[in-house]
Amino acid sequence: MSASNKPQSINLEDMSLQQLQKIKTQLESEINDLTTAFTQMKQAQGAFRECKSCISTLTPESQDKTILIPLSNSLYVPGKLSNVKSVVMDVGTGYYVEKSTDDAAIYYDKKIDYVQENAKKIQETVEQKQASYRGLLEIMQYKLTQQQQQQKQQEGGSKTSVATSAS
Repeated sequence: MSASNKPQSINLEDMSLQQLQKIKTQLESEINDLTTAFTQMKQAQGAFRECKSCISTLTPESQDKTILIPLSNSLYVPGKLSNVKSVVMDVGTGYYVEKSTDDAAIYYDKKIDYVQENAKKIQETVEQKQASYRGLLEIMQYKLTQQQQQQKQQEGGSKTSVATSAS
């Protein structure tokens, strides 16, 4: 890696409070976005687990069993299971694929694992951002304390010089 490709490090202690506030706002936004993405990953993982669970209910005993088939979120029609050896799966963006129940279970296992890996990466990134955020808050608190001390010293110094000039 050449010198120009190395990430630049910035000393936060050299930055003004206004600059630090901008970084703080950016970190808060990034943490919120990543937390939302993590939540969505966990929801997707739950949906894939539910699909896999539904596949496991398709047994030879459930052949010709009467079930309710959803037409919408709140509208159903009765139907009979005529084939318990294969399913039609929504694989995204409007594409459907027919797979055996065994292949469908394998597909969902892979999706669950994939989402789990990505959720773990997001969680690690969130933890890193939160650590950076805490460090930033410490530096901001230190700078505020320094600024307040300097103001007190200046106020004390100006009172002394006024008292001295009055004598």
